[in-house]
Amino acid sequence: MAIAPIFESSCDLADRLPVMIAEFLDIEQKLKRRFREDSVTDILAASLLSLPGNGVVVLTPPESKTGGDFDLLVVDPLSGDAVQFRIQAKRLTPHKHDWEIGSYTELAHPHNSGVQSQTLLRGLGKEAITTIPLYAFYNPAHVCTASGGTVSGIELASGWEIRERIKAIVKVKPKRLPYKRIGSLQPLFFPLSTILCAPATTHRASDIPTPADARQAVVDAIEARSGLAGFGQTLALPEVTVKALPRESATADGEVRHRRRPASRSEDRRDGLPAIIRSAVERRGERIITARVKRPKVLLIAD
Repeated sequence: MAIAPIFESSCDLADRLPVMIAEFLDIEQKLKRRFREDSVTDILAASLLSLPGNGVVVLTPPESKTGGDFDLLVVDPLSGDAVQFRIQAKRLTPHKHDWEIGSYTELAHPHNSGVQSQTLLRGLGKEAITTIPLYAFYNPAHVCTASGGTVSGIELASGWEIRERIKAIVKVKPKRLPYKRIGSLQPLFFPLSTILCAPATTHRASDIPTPADARQAVVDAIEARSGLAGFGQTLALPEVTVKALPRESATADGEVRHRRRPASRSEDRRDGLPAIIRSAVERRGERIITARVKRPKVLLIAD
């Protein structure tokens, strides 16, 4: 199995990579070692970088960071539109006999406190780009087979939905709720293609979907699978309009600060992309750029 094969398009990657990831995770049973979420996330980033053309850029933090979280951004530099998916990765610890009771043992990390899930959702409204929190669940091939094809090697789910389940886990003692089990979470899953595949009716030169298409596809997938009403809540999606920032600038960590002087006419004509994202688009030929970011950011440029 090639670690970073050349895929024909982002949609081709979304269709084929989950199968490869599933096979990769099955290898650990023979090696007698556990692959971390970071390993799978690195394969995903490397595979995206292998796409034809120069539509993918990866921003990496100055210092190495573990934890399996990363941002996946879809950016249209011509319109200034963008959407950011903040992703926390978890991998399955499979059950020997029953695939449905395999568990994402670190879902409420650390130590069943749920602090990691709080961090995932904290500050989303302050981001300069509309940001949707997601979980990426990595699953081995034998579980995918046992599920009858209802589970793939990479599955996505709403960060808001998973957070509600984690809150329930933290409150209940002893920890007997089934919300870490794949069988319990599977109804929330939607495929990687939701983000990476453009609508069939779209006719564009770029294979990467527009931010608007990716954003709407994910919102629709979340709403179709929402179970928050069962928790006594409704699904409160944030406003998903494009944020124009003509008189603001974004710091390297994504925090927006007001300018101390009026924006010039040239600045008024610029789009609302944060400076660090605009710079990455302009330097896309470098492919991998070290920048002052809190977590790796994979930019998909739809132009």
